[in-house]
Amino acid sequence: MRNAMHKATQADGKEILRILESSAAKGSIELIYTRRPDAYESYMREPGESHVFVSREGERAIGTCAELIRKVYIDGKICRAAYICGLKKDAAYEGGIGFGAGFVRDLACDGVDFYYCSVVSDNAHVQRTFEKSKRAIAATPITAYRTYILNPCLRYRIPAHNYIFRQATADDTEELLAFLNAEGKQSDLFPVVESLEDFYNLHIQDFYLLTDTGGILAAAALWRQTEYRQYVVKRYKGMMRLARYANPLLEASGYIRLPKENQALDFPMLSFFVCKDGDQTLWRILFGEIKREAAKRYGMMVIGLPHKHYAAPVLNRLPSIRFDTELYEIGFPWKGPSACHVNSHAIYPECGLL
Repeated sequence: MRNAMHKATQADGKEILRILESSAAKGSIELIYTRRPDAYESYMREPGESHVFVSREGERAIGTCAELIRKVYIDGKICRAAYICGLKKDAAYEGGIGFGAGFVRDLACDGVDFYYCSVVSDNAHVQRTFEKSKRAIAATPITAYRTYILNPCLRYRIPAHNYIFRQATADDTEELLAFLNAEGKQSDLFPVVESLEDFYNLHIQDFYLLTDTGGILAAAALWRQTEYRQYVVKRYKGMMRLARYANPLLEASGYIRLPKENQALDFPMLSFFVCKDGDQTLWRILFGEIKREAAKRYGMMVIGLPHKHYAAPVLNRLPSIRFDTELYEIGFPWKGPSACHVNSHAIYPECGLL
C-alpha cells in the first residue's frame, strides 16, 4: 500500500506520541525526546505557526514530522524560518513512510525565507537519506551544536564584579524585550521576541538580569518546558549502566545524579542567554549567578550552544553530559535559493526552541 504524509489533526495526538516514543536515540544513554501528554497539542504550544504531519498505512499511523515557522533574525533582519523536526518512523514498521514529493511540496510554504533542521551527529541513516533525496531536498551543514546537561551545584568560580544580579520584575519587561532583540539580532536564527506571552510557560520572573547604572548588561531565563516536551532516559548501556551505581561519586565530581530509567527529567532550559556585545566575562558572571538560582529548585539544567559560540569554551571545561548535533540548512532545488543566508560564524538558535 502506498503511504503519504498528510496534515495531522488534534485527533492524531496520541498516535504521534506513540511514534515519538517507539524508539530512543542510540548511545550509552538511550534518550527519548517526547511531547507528553498529547504530541499534537505540544506542537501547537510552540511559538509561531505549527504544521504537523502524519503518515498512515490504512488506519495505522506509521510516521510523523513537524514544521515550526517562527520569526528569527538573519543578518540583522527579521525573517521567517521553518524548523523541520520530529521526523520519526514507528520503530515497529519496516516500510517507508511517504517522505515523497507531495510531502516536500507541503513543507515549502509561501513566505518562508529559510528552512533548517537538526540531526544527531552520529545519525548516519538521516545523512544517507539526505544524500538520496538531493533532487527534492538539499541539506547543507550550518554548524555543529552541543547540548549540555549540567549540575547547577557544580563548583564554579564567578569572576569578581560590582554588577547587580537580580530576578526580573514586570517593570523590566519593556527594557528586557528591547535588550533581547538588540543583542539577539547580532546572531543568526535568534528568535524575535515581541512578547514573552508568545513562549509557553515563560514569564518575566523566569528571567535573571545583570545590570549596572546604565541598565541591563546580560540576561537569561530558567525556562521549564517539561509540561509539554520532555526527555526520558529509556536505558543505560555499557559504562553508563555501571556509572549509575556511582551516583554519589559523580555528584561529588560535579556531574548530575543520573536519573532513573523511564522517568521524565525535570529541569529548566537556560534560555535566551545574551550579553551586551557578546562579552564572555559577562556571560561567565551571569552563568555563575543563575546556576545558584537553579540549584535551589533543580538537580540539573540544560543549555545548548553552537560550537563557535564565544561561551562554548567555558562550558567545554565543565563536567557535563553532552549531546552533539549538526544543524542543516534545508533547500528545495526546484524552488530556487533561500531568501536569507546564515553566517555559520555568527549563529545562535535558542536551545529551548530546538
